[in-house]
Amino acid sequence: MNLTPDHTLIYQVILFIFVWIGLSRMAFAPTSEVLDKRRGRTVAAEEEAVSMVASADSDRETYDRKVHERRAQLSAETASARASAQEESAQVLNSARESANQALNAQRAAVAGQIESARKTLANDVDAIANQMLTRVSGGKA
Repeated sequence: MNLTPDHTLIYQVILFIFVWIGLSRMAFAPTSEVLDKRRGRTVAAEEEAVSMVASADSDRETYDRKVHERRAQLSAETASARASAQEESAQVLNSARESANQALNAQRAAVAGQIESARKTLANDVDAIANQMLTRVSGGKA
């Protein structure tokens, strides 16, 4: 048995350590740094996307609320305008009815006056007409 140390193993360990240090400085560290930056950008982009979605949801809720408020306001204005128009229409109809009733009453009074005048005229003429008819029927003298 040979108890002399095997230098090959020692050289391999030392060579492995140098290669490891070189690779870690030249490959592992830059790659790790690039991956960390990429992960940071990805996480930041994801957080920004989540923030944008939350902002969009908030904006949509604000928009929906404002649209609902505006529709309610327009509905109230429409109802108010409709009520005002109906009230004005009722006033115009009542005014027209009153005018028509006044005109009808005036026409009735005029017709009643004409009838009364015609009755008085006929009452005065009845005696004259009766005398004329009597004269014609009796032959000439009454």
